[in-house]
Amino acid sequence: MSLKYGLTVKGSKVPLAPPRPVLDEEDDDDDEQDAPTSHAPPKKAPQGKPPPRLREPDAAAAPETDLSSTSASKARLKSAQEVDPSIFDYDSFHAAKSTVTSAKKAAARQEALDRKPKYINNLLEAAARRKQDQLVAKEKLLQKEREAEGDEFAGKEKFVTGAYKEQQVEARRLEEEEKRRGEEEERRKRVGGGGMQGFYRSMIDQNEKLHQEAVEAAEKVGREIGAGGLQHETSRKTDADAAAELTAKGIHLNEDGQIIDKRELLSAGLNVGSAGGRRGAEHLKASNRPAQSSVLPKYGNQQASRERQTRMMEEQLAERTKRAREEEDAEREKLEQAAKTQKTDTDKLDAKARYLARKAAKERGEA
Repeated sequence: MSLKYGLTVKGSKVPLAPPRPVLDEEDDDDDEQDAPTSHAPPKKAPQGKPPPRLREPDAAAAPETDLSSTSASKARLKSAQEVDPSIFDYDSFHAAKSTVTSAKKAAARQEALDRKPKYINNLLEAAARRKQDQLVAKEKLLQKEREAEGDEFAGKEKFVTGAYKEQQVEARRLEEEEKRRGEEEERRKRVGGGGMQGFYRSMIDQNEKLHQEAVEAAEKVGREIGAGGLQHETSRKTDADAAAELTAKGIHLNEDGQIIDKRELLSAGLNVGSAGGRRGAEHLKASNRPAQSSVLPKYGNQQASRERQTRMMEEQLAERTKRAREEEDAEREKLEQAAKTQKTDTDKLDAKARYLARKAAKERGEA
């Protein structure tokens, strides 16, 4: 073996493998797969009895089952209708419920549009209560004074007017009302508890009350519907009548019934919508939930405050009366003292005459 060195040395050539055809590859694979199947012996069916066929449902049994279920359903429906004939009258119930809801919404909208005073009534009621409390406090003070006097003016004649009698009756009525309200508040606190527990309980009671009122109203409307008392509107305009009316006004509509040019609806002026006031008052609408206010009246605190005010007014009236009596006593003593110090002319002449008589008698005794 000889070694050669240099740049011109040629390496040994490696024979290249012939290229494999691309298109014939799939055909060869198919032939290879088909070849064994063509020479394989045919398979024989297994010897034995054929599998049993599934039992077909009896055609006569199905109608019997359906008929029995239908008869049972009819029996249940009949028994339910005997208990309540209107148990399946869903349309009447829905109409009654819609009527009650619509009436509540209409009342809320009307109340919002009326815009009645919100605070002045409460202020007037508070002023009236303060005035009544003052009368009650004054009446109690007079009663204490009469008890303190005892039988000093027992034989004196009394003059009582009709207005004073009415005032006394009103004071007694207010006192009984305050007492009843306090007892009710105490009972409510004992039953429901105070704080947030009582607050939530009162809200739940209000919700139940409103729900019961709505159910009763719906039942009433449902009875009216069953008796034919509720009359529906029959003079509603159809689409054709509305389209004809708009066309008569010069407003053009397309095939879908939509206005082509909405500028035709505009009129001369600023075109301020007249319904703006109504839309602006929509936020004042009351919801369908309890038309209750979210803040419940705290009768206990109000009652305690009114009792404190009544006691303060009684103390003020008592102090004022005491001061007036002291001033009257001081004035009377002053007048009595002044009356003692003052002497009339007759008293002076009498004193002078007595002095002269004593002097004359003294002179005669000396002589």
